[in-house]
Amino acid sequence: MIRLIVFDLETTLVSEDSNQIAEETLELLSEFRQKDIYLAVVTGRNYDCVAPLFGKLKDNIIFICNDGGAIIYQDKALSKTPMDRLICLEIEREISADPQYDITYATERGLCITSHEYDFIRRLKAFGAEPEFVKDIKALHGDITKITVYAKDGFDEKSFEHFYSKWEKGANVAISGPNQMDITARYVHKASALALIQQIFEITAEDTVVFGGGYSDIEMYGYSYFSYAMQNSDAEVKRAAQYITVNVDTILEDILRMR
Repeated sequence: MIRLIVFDLETTLVSEDSNQIAEETLELLSEFRQKDIYLAVVTGRNYDCVAPLFGKLKDNIIFICNDGGAIIYQDKALSKTPMDRLICLEIEREISADPQYDITYATERGLCITSHEYDFIRRLKAFGAEPEFVKDIKALHGDITKITVYAKDGFDEKSFEHFYSKWEKGANVAISGPNQMDITARYVHKASALALIQQIFEITAEDTVVFGGGYSDIEMYGYSYFSYAMQNSDAEVKRAAQYITVNVDTILEDILRMR
């Protein structure tokens, strides 16, 4: 019996051109409130950025934010895994010295930056983020749960290997796009956060559905009996999933009919 449905936000629910969730999808999600089925959204973004996308439904969603660094449900933190502050300081020192890179620091709910660069701030706001400026991270209150580094000219194998080798012993370092590198606390990623949710709510993999479309979603498939990759995903992602779908709504309608 299905008790948990998990969505990777950016590859399954959000329209690329509008950064919004379709009204039809929100209406379908609202029907699960009476079905005793939990809904979880997994995202690299911070809570304050993604919660407004769901409007009145936000209290019915488990938000796995910052790639697993913070888990928030009904406006309360279920889990938070801070990064080692010494590693954060090392990253800031190295990255801020090179104008090729921009950097964001995610806290439990919000997002902080140390740059006033207009184009960088404009890009963040286009995704719904409202970053807070801090002079440096020593002035940042609260824990840092994720650091994202944006490379203007992109990351190649050499540049990524340089950063990975410096910090991989104390942090989880991963490329999430040609121009983006994400850093969380060691062993923190989407799949570990999903496993924790299943433990908290006593839900098995057999009762879990996962929708994804990116490489970082592949590990989550191992925690679900029903795994779906989006049709426009890369071939490796589709091979890892049990099923392929063009549209999340179609599968949600099937689940509702079964209940």
